[in-house]
Amino acid sequence: MDWSTSITYGALGGLVVEIVVFYGRIATWQAARHRALSRNRRRDKLPRFDKYVDPPSDALAALTRISLGAGAGWLFAPQLTGALATVAVGASAPALLRQFGSARVLQAVIAGPGPDPAAPAEPPTPAGEVLES
Repeated sequence: MDWSTSITYGALGGLVVEIVVFYGRIATWQAARHRALSRNRRRDKLPRFDKYVDPPSDALAALTRISLGAGAGWLFAPQLTGALATVAVGASAPALLRQFGSARVLQAVIAGPGPDPAAPAEPPTPAGEVLES
């Protein structure tokens, strides 16, 4: 699968997850409206839509999830052979990239060479004591 197709399918996976999340918000709003209607018949007491959906933050979250999906599709493109696998990688992009970023080997490469584990450790300095050179 070429890079552009992998990126597209990865973004599609992120979009699918965001649609499911949005549906959950709509279903919660619907259930709250039904509960309110069963308690009283006054329509002015129904929960408002904007209590459950915040367009600016939800749009930004959707854009981020789609971007993460596209990035995961691009990053894992050499290992992916099918469209369904690429959509799955895009859908699970936040978790995959979190796992990938927390790998010890990757952290060591990014951080550069650390202290030599074979070097003897210096004894701790007691509080208030100044060492002279």
